[in-house]
Amino acid sequence: MGKRVCCLYRVSTLGQVEKDNIPMQKQRCHEFAEQQGWEIVAEYAEKGVSGFKVSAKDRDAIQEIQRDAVMGKFDILLVFMFDRLGRREDETPFVVEWFVKNGIEVWSTVEGQQRFDSHVDKLMNYIRYWQASGESVKTSIRTKTRLSQIVQEGKYRGGACPYGYRLVKKGRIGKRNQEKYDIEINPDEAPAIRRMFELADRLGYGGRKIATLLEREGIINERSGEKFHYATIQNILKNIMYMGILRSGETRSDIFPELQIITPEQFQRVEKLRDQRGAVHKKKCQDAEEKREREDETEKIRHMPMRNEGRALLSGNAYCGHCGGRIFATTGRKTHHPGHMERIPIYKCYNRSQHKDKCDGSATYRAEKVDGVIDALLREVFQKTRAVDVQTVVDRQMKSNAEETRRRLRSAKAELDKNLRERDRLESLMLDAMDGACVFTPEQLKRRLDRLEESIQQNRNTAESLKRELEDVDAKTALLQQEHKQLSCWADLYDKATTAEKKMICGHMIRRVEISRGYGLQVEFTISEAQCLWGMEGGVKDWERCIYC
Repeated sequence: MGKRVCCLYRVSTLGQVEKDNIPMQKQRCHEFAEQQGWEIVAEYAEKGVSGFKVSAKDRDAIQEIQRDAVMGKFDILLVFMFDRLGRREDETPFVVEWFVKNGIEVWSTVEGQQRFDSHVDKLMNYIRYWQASGESVKTSIRTKTRLSQIVQEGKYRGGACPYGYRLVKKGRIGKRNQEKYDIEINPDEAPAIRRMFELADRLGYGGRKIATLLEREGIINERSGEKFHYATIQNILKNIMYMGILRSGETRSDIFPELQIITPEQFQRVEKLRDQRGAVHKKKCQDAEEKREREDETEKIRHMPMRNEGRALLSGNAYCGHCGGRIFATTGRKTHHPGHMERIPIYKCYNRSQHKDKCDGSATYRAEKVDGVIDALLREVFQKTRAVDVQTVVDRQMKSNAEETRRRLRSAKAELDKNLRERDRLESLMLDAMDGACVFTPEQLKRRLDRLEESIQQNRNTAESLKRELEDVDAKTALLQQEHKQLSCWADLYDKATTAEKKMICGHMIRRVEISRGYGLQVEFTISEAQCLWGMEGGVKDWERCIYC
């Protein structure tokens, strides 16, 4: 009776399965066993399993073959090529050695038998899988590079088609002369995507609330025929593809307008809201409030509302002007007369209400008084927005800044040229000093050259910085125009907006409101253009308004 053989076949992708790679391996192993006079008693096939990414301990076939080997069910392990056993240089050589130590011969139809009779055999065994691992790495790099190029070209890279899009064939032919799929907006699914982002943007709804409202409105998942699950909505709200940006790993394409379901501005507002409501940001806020002496920490403070219920306008961006702690919105009894239970919205200082020794300000403020000032302030901003010509602001602010930057750049370049000429002169004197033909010593000239080199480097750094500032002018201009467009949109919406929508607008526009005794308010805005609109000749960062009741 011939030796008993166990065969292992493996392909790393399902595409290889479709191309008959496993039948090819199987046929070659059967032919080889027949030539050797061996009997095949077991066969294992791994389909779509990477020998580089998946460890042997996580591969069911390898584990079963090892159990059979221990039980003595076969004498030879046969593969088409040794890399079918794996491609990990830190693991596969030892898997092969394990079989040999347990009395199993390991054969390849292409490379023959792997033996361990000498140190050279062990070295060759290791080198083989070291090379296989390197090939896998290079293949991975080539694949990632090509996928990155595909998305940068605006083409579909494969994988599941996101909701809101569909795959179509438009005559694009691949390198194997097969027609490729392209991706486009699905007009039947896109309205649901727009509605989700609208609810998140205008009303500040999260995934669960959006799912409930979509079900109430009769908007269902067209693919499944069922209601949208909140987890699906959460994934949709963070998918950058709805801005028209394709992604492959860390690679991001430019924006393709034909794939854009929502605007980048709306996506960024929703992303900002979701980020500030997340647990990670909450921890940052706690750390920042404990370390308020650090100026950069103010950027980490949440100013978007965690919830948009209630009648108060401020939520998440109100602070006590005395202790700096958060002020939260709640309700209180209008009067304390028996039988009179009407409740009104109020703002309360957390430190004053819970830790009275930490704050000497008022414990509560009536929301209608505070909100009245904020409402009037926002309306003034919107009035200025409607009245101003944004191009005038651009010309006045940006062109003036650009001209000043150019003047400073010319000055920096002139200083650099002057220092370079001085350096050339000193280097010439250095040669004379070394020959004794100069009144200065080499040491004196060396110290002067060292100081000059420092000045030259500073000149170069300054010039590079000013060049970058000039390059940023276009970006700043686009930002200014974008903010004006958004302010105009909010201005049109504000009068008819619900309290929830006003709360969201307020959260986007106002970073911080400090409330002090006597209803003194200090407001810090997030939108740079609002400052330009308020003071056309330079802008005002903090607007302070006081009312007395």
